[in-house]
Amino acid sequence: MKKVKDLMNRHVFFVKPHHSIYDVARVFAKSEISGAPVVDGGRVVGVLSLSDIVSFMGLKLAESEVIPHEPNSLSMLILNLIKLGKDYSEFKKELDRISKFTVKDVMSKEVVFINPDSDLFEAANIMDKYDVNRLPVIDDGKLIGVISRADLIKALID
Repeated sequence: MKKVKDLMNRHVFFVKPHHSIYDVARVFAKSEISGAPVVDGGRVVGVLSLSDIVSFMGLKLAESEVIPHEPNSLSMLILNLIKLGKDYSEFKKELDRISKFTVKDVMSKEVVFINPDSDLFEAANIMDKYDVNRLPVIDDGKLIGVISRADLIKALID
């Protein structure tokens, strides 16, 4: 049976707690990344996903009254932005304010991870149990890779 270490991606994109949410969102969009571990001093201190960013932005925009109610999905956020039309300048001002927030303000602090010697069934069970798409692979407290649902699918077809 293959182990996590056999399939994990060793070239891990990660972010730091002090990085700007706006900058990270741009990198996620440009690179088609849906999430990344947050690393500080070589240790994983959180995880940031597109869902975290969208939820945070929706909440902050709802608080600002630029959007009249809290959007509960990316689709609703986009539809509300389209409705704003001419009020885009107000939205832009609010977006500029939100862009000052950092990864540490938005990240999930409870890190679900896996050991490199775990088998793929354990990885699949953890992903399912915690409803996550990727798991940081941590050995001796250090991030050494990431395994995703896509990696598990690849293992099925190989």
